[in-house]
Amino acid sequence: CSKEDKDTTPPVITITSPADGSTLEKGKSYPIIGTITDNTELAEIDAGGFKITSFDTKNSYSFTNVSLPIPADTKETGGVLKITAKDKAGNVATKTISFSIK
Repeated sequence: CSKEDKDTTPPVITITSPADGSTLEKGKSYPIIGTITDNTELAEIDAGGFKITSFDTKNSYSFTNVSLPIPADTKETGGVLKITAKDKAGNVATKTISFSIK
């Protein structure tokens, strides 16, 4: 009897924009650019509270038409964009992008 291998590999999150450590201006909106891939099948993505459950293919997603708005009345401080991806086996990956606001 052969035992089916259990998927223990979490998704891979690659974000190129906004760049970690970048400075974002108040009153502007910034595109989220990047991809998320999994070795088997994605289940859910959370991009800063924006839930994504429809993917390009069962194991990949490219961010399109998703942006990070910085309200004009935001305090000049630091901000964080947290992206979490979960696959069908329950493996979770998280990527945190830190930025400053001016």
